[in-house]
Amino acid sequence: MPELQEARTVAIGLGGTITDNSVGFIACFSDEFIAQHYLILVEDYESLAAEKHDKCVVTIIAASLM
Repeated sequence: MPELQEARTVAIGLGGTITDNSVGFIACFSDEFIAQHYLILVEDYESLAAEKHDKCVVTIIAASLM
């Protein structure tokens, strides 16, 4: 999925460490400010859902929530 790959590229560009899961990935950052910034960036992706937990953001394909 192009948006998921683009979101991964953005996370890596912000220094995120990626852990894959079956429907997306978890990106952990050096601080909560960067995690919040990343969350704001991926909110524009219609096919993705994201949720912040401390310094990490879980990013998944929104259809997997159904």
